[in-house]
Amino acid sequence: MEDARVAAVEENLDAFLESLIRSGDFETGSDPDVWNYWCDVPFPLFNAIGAARFAPGTVEERAHEVVAPYLERGLPFMWWATPSGHAEELEPVLTELGLARDPVPGMYRELGGAVDPNVPSGATLEEVGGDELIPTMVAGFGMPEMVCEPLGRFVAALPPEQVVHLLARLDGRPVACGSLWLTGRTAGLYNIATLDQARGRGIGYAVTAALANLGVDRGASHAILHASQAGRPLYERLGFEQVCITPQYIWIPPDTP
Repeated sequence: MEDARVAAVEENLDAFLESLIRSGDFETGSDPDVWNYWCDVPFPLFNAIGAARFAPGTVEERAHEVVAPYLERGLPFMWWATPSGHAEELEPVLTELGLARDPVPGMYRELGGAVDPNVPSGATLEEVGGDELIPTMVAGFGMPEMVCEPLGRFVAALPPEQVVHLLARLDGRPVACGSLWLTGRTAGLYNIATLDQARGRGIGYAVTAALANLGVDRGASHAILHASQAGRPLYERLGFEQVCITPQYIWIPPDTP
């Protein structure tokens, strides 16, 4: 029997990837059994593959076919897999092709009443537009500044009825952020990042709790997220539990400095 918690993780992520494809900023493939998109921005998020649903017995063959043009372009790219998206079957194929595996935990939490964010003294949380979120998000994740402009275009194109962005300030300065991505009754928590100088002060906890509360306000019955290893203990304190692995397979050109 399918685990409804895993299904919520997968469906919310697939919808997020679909929003990237439909943003109009990318060239996209037309294969019915996988979603893929690409552009000339040399960063994995902007050249990606996901939501694969290959016919039984064809995973290895189809993986080679899908990856080949990405390798030919020579730009960093990623494949985001899920249990239904052949995560286990893809591992030996993609690692042999030179992609590095990051075993990202897919986490789930039932939502009920509001959770106290315990906002630290001197900190504030504010709903903002995507343009205000981007600089903090990019800095918090250690992304190169060149992704700010294309990332800003994508975030601005997200359906406003499905997304909410939060910015945390400490003594008036932006230090953390996060986004809520709604699909049906699922609150997907994404883009949760804290600047180095503000970590360890409870701000990431406050942002995550506030996003979950916003999900409750908008009718969500559960929340999902994709955790980093560093962030996982924080999410577990908030009641999230790992229900699956949603590995990211990332390829970086061998000659990249």
